[in-house]
Amino acid sequence: MSVTMEEVRAALDPDEVDYPEASRLGPEALPHLLTLVREAEPGLAAKAAYLAGAIDSAQSEEVVAAAAANDDARVRVAAAEAAAMLPPESASRVLGSLMLDDDQGVQKLSLRSVSTGLSAEVRDKVAEVSEGAPDPGLRKLAAEALGRMR
Repeated sequence: MSVTMEEVRAALDPDEVDYPEASRLGPEALPHLLTLVREAEPGLAAKAAYLAGAIDSAQSEEVVAAAAANDDARVRVAAAEAAAMLPPESASRVLGSLMLDDDQGVQKLSLRSVSTGLSAEVRDKVAEVSEGAPDPGLRKLAAEALGRMR
């Protein structure tokens, strides 16, 4: 079954997207989601990034990584949330680029997405935030994230 851009947009159109239902579009939706992450307005791009994380496919990482590189912090926040749904190896690659983001909201969501099984590189970046972030709230979140990584 082929998934069209129109079907993907229809699934993402509601203010409150039913992500479990939308994820049933499956891996065939990922090329469309990648296009939306790269070209759509930030609200829609963020929804597309999150949906990509909810789809169980090796190609989901490409979409979430593209969202992590987006200029808009809202899209990067969605990438951080979506990374929590990826396998640890993929999540490590995505979170590594977001952990030291200039936007504190992105950093916070990245830290909340940390779990066991992530790479040593991510652990090092979390440790860096826990020791050197100017914001005490970020340092606390990073310390909690380090605890979850053990």
